[in-house]
Amino acid sequence: MKGSFIKKATCSAILFAIIVSAGGIGAAAANEDNSLPSAYSSLDSGYVSSVKVQDYNSCWAFASLATYESFLLKNGREIEDMSTDHLNLWATPHSDGTGWIRKVSSDGYATIAPGYFTSWQGGVYKSEAGDISLYNNLTSDDIDTTLARYGITSIKYLKKDNTTEIKRAIMENGGVFSSYAHTVSCISDDKISYFMPAGYTGGYSGHSIEVIGWDDNYSKDLFKEINGVKPQNDGAWLIKSSWGNSYNSIGGFIWISYEDAYLFADKYKWSYIFTGYEQIDDRKKLMQNEIYGATYEFKYIDSKTLTYLNRFTFEDDYDIIDKVIFETTAGGANYSIYYVPDNADNTPDADTAHWAKLYDGKTNYSGYICADIEDFKLPASTGSIAVSIDASETDSMASLGVGEWLTSNNDFKFKNSSRKGESYIYSGGTMTDLMDWYHDNNNDDMGGTFVIKAVAISDNTPALIGDANLDGVVNINDVTEIQRYLAEYITLSKKSKANADFNHDGTITIEDCTSMQHFLAEY
Repeated sequence: MKGSFIKKATCSAILFAIIVSAGGIGAAAANEDNSLPSAYSSLDSGYVSSVKVQDYNSCWAFASLATYESFLLKNGREIEDMSTDHLNLWATPHSDGTGWIRKVSSDGYATIAPGYFTSWQGGVYKSEAGDISLYNNLTSDDIDTTLARYGITSIKYLKKDNTTEIKRAIMENGGVFSSYAHTVSCISDDKISYFMPAGYTGGYSGHSIEVIGWDDNYSKDLFKEINGVKPQNDGAWLIKSSWGNSYNSIGGFIWISYEDAYLFADKYKWSYIFTGYEQIDDRKKLMQNEIYGATYEFKYIDSKTLTYLNRFTFEDDYDIIDKVIFETTAGGANYSIYYVPDNADNTPDADTAHWAKLYDGKTNYSGYICADIEDFKLPASTGSIAVSIDASETDSMASLGVGEWLTSNNDFKFKNSSRKGESYIYSGGTMTDLMDWYHDNNNDDMGGTFVIKAVAISDNTPALIGDANLDGVVNINDVTEIQRYLAEYITLSKKSKANADFNHDGTITIEDCTSMQHFLAEY
């Protein structure tokens, strides 16, 4: 067929079909930090929901929702069990044939859940998901996509060779989504300890899990010897699987050796953590031209600097840009965010003198990046949000995530619904519609849509002192929001800061939290 078709078949990030070849894998013991404890468990800290039993090949859905639940619990949220059926059905084709081309009983893909969460269409409580039956020939058109209470704003991809970073990620965020190669041949007789050496040549299948802890002193002798090979050192990760709490004697949890060949490896990308979220309410509107996130990375232009744009029609009541979210694997790159006005023909203005800079930052990691904008008031109801990537100081190109079709073995795995007028590339003073670029350079009329989203907020809501999270009520969640702000986990908008100053002294301190707690306790 066309050249990019073959490239897509070998480079798509499919989770269970073994598409990405794996190189030699060593023990994950690099970059150790002695300030970390030798053992830790988010389960012991109360940040892990109950072990579930997967149906079909849906471990990817159970693992991603488990990681999402742990993240919310770690951030002080009281939650219920999330609906895996809602996520599973969401990741099936629409009636027009677009979306994830899979059945509810089929394998999952690595990029599904990040798109689900960053589109603010999931997760959804089981109690609120309604009657979702995976047996009644429903399609993704049949589910309610307005039920999510929390929207993810940032996701960090993790690498196998940085043990310290993974450990800190677990402690700070509750759990890590990852996958490994599973076979009964590599698990101990009591089903508690698992180890696959790098040279293993038997059959296996990918399995997604949540990593919730570690123990540096977990004995290497507890692992099964595979083809004469055992781990050379002590140490293991604690994982939450989805085979029920009766799978083994420790409630369905499993210890996987630090030296396992494929846990956290690129073979099953991505391993990730959630790092930022917003409570969804009527005051916020997520502007987005795609809902599936980055199914691919736009790396076709060999350049260290490039500017990407998504054009939006903003609603009158949501006329303030509060945050901009985008996906990139150009970790360590500098970036800038701009508002770009329209020309008279409703295309982005290529004259940068007319652009408004909203933010400068650095992509400290690969993944979904969230830039907190200083409440930019939109001058018009239409315009573009531009992300300019400068990767000159890195080994990467100036890439950006794109919602683009995927294939494997000549079968479509994902079909996008991109249109002209949604995404643009700006380079060398020229503005090019992304669909035209695909057609002219790749002979590709399906094209793609850049993963650039904007959180627009309404300024029509009157001030409510104490309402730090802007959900219209004052409760213990606002105390938590202020505490997270003081700990520098999050930033607050101008309105949130004004509401958080509970004692009206002009600053936000722990005294505001104390005063609010006294108020809520009716002291």
